[in-house]
Amino acid sequence: MNWNSKKNGSNLVLAIHGYNDYSNAFEIPGNYFSDYNIQTIAFDLRGFGRNKEKGTWFNIDFHIYDIIFNLKKLKRDNPNNKIYLLGESMGGAIISSLISKNHQLPIEGVILVAPAIWNFSETNFWKSLPLRFFSKIFPHLKVSGKGIIKVRASDNNKMLKRLSEDKLFIHEPTLRSLQGIVDLMDESFIDFKEYLKEPIYDTLILIPIRDEIVPRKPIIQILRENKIKKNINFSVYEDSFHMMLRDVNGDRVSNEIKNWIYNKNSLRNNYSFKDILDKLEKSPFYHKLD
Repeated sequence: MNWNSKKNGSNLVLAIHGYNDYSNAFEIPGNYFSDYNIQTIAFDLRGFGRNKEKGTWFNIDFHIYDIIFNLKKLKRDNPNNKIYLLGESMGGAIISSLISKNHQLPIEGVILVAPAIWNFSETNFWKSLPLRFFSKIFPHLKVSGKGIIKVRASDNNKMLKRLSEDKLFIHEPTLRSLQGIVDLMDESFIDFKEYLKEPIYDTLILIPIRDEIVPRKPIIQILRENKIKKNINFSVYEDSFHMMLRDVNGDRVSNEIKNWIYNKNSLRNNYSFKDILDKLEKSPFYHKLD
């Protein structure tokens, strides 16, 4: 998918979608960015969207390879443009692992939107055991949480209705896929902690408080354990849901991303993260496992 800027802009965003989603996830922010001369490009990760292997799980190394391949191609085709990596949810987790292991990517910065940074197996050990067991015995068994797990991903009901009818969105993942996303988040949690010790790239991290999909406590743990560097910008949105770019007021999140792209050098954090931590810790928790 490609959302061209309305004028010839010098900024490109390569956007990586979340779990069970696909490239069309960035239609709303992509159209917003186009008004400000920012071109957005997204592709379907292996096993998702329009790919022939839709529903098949591929581990994180495949996704990292594909992102690097697309990044290098983008840079070859647009040598004078500044490229930013944006990841939403699982896409943010994948990018977290990518940037921790690759220090010479042709990018100007990284944007993590409600990243799925979660040490699930560590914090939910007994819950993780049956999933791992049954995913090996019945890897292709499809699971639907409809009517069982009630979570709200966004306050944009029109968007959620369209998504529920979208055949390219995966509504019933397999047990192998569920185990795969757990493994991916576990790995990204470790990689993200390592990355924050010495971040290579300018990084913007956006966290929604009303997230019912990914719990907040793993991020709180990481911030407690790391002294955040000055090239990290961190924002917390008290009224935003997990799909914060597609919320009813999602444009305010896109606006912050746009402002950061154009002004990140003047927006560098030079303070402690006490205020951020206070807001994360003292705001109401909405995730069932928080």
